[in-house]
Amino acid sequence: MTTRHVTRTRARASRIGVRPADEVESAYRALAAGATRGSARRDPADGPARAPDREASRDAERKPVREGRPEPSGAVSEGAADAYRWALAREGHGPVTGVPTREVPDLWRLTAEADAAAVLLDDPACPPENRAYVRGVHDALAWLCGQSDEHAV
Repeated sequence: MTTRHVTRTRARASRIGVRPADEVESAYRALAAGATRGSARRDPADGPARAPDREASRDAERKPVREGRPEPSGAVSEGAADAYRWALAREGHGPVTGVPTREVPDLWRLTAEADAAAVLLDDPACPPENRAYVRGVHDALAWLCGQSDEHAV
């Protein structure tokens, strides 16, 4: 009797959430290309759901928030890029919850992370810097989960 040794290779996911993986990759690359022109990438060692401190030059570029408080414009793109990076299994922890993952998260995990972002967005005590970052994460994950038809910033 012959024993076969089968080498298992991790197949590339065809879908991430409800979106084709190639479309997610394209959205991430477009966002990352725009971010490298305007800012430095967030260090994953900083941990989840904590937007990094913004420089004074970034503070000059602001958008209004629901409560009338300003929010840094670059943080939204940074949050979206981190969400795409996590969804593509290039980041080991969820951008909001910090839940460890090794592979492409399934729809359930993507939705749970989007829900966690929504909770933070509804928290009036959430600082504008964090709110902007979390808004980017939420927008990207909502698109991946089919809750929105628009790509994140």
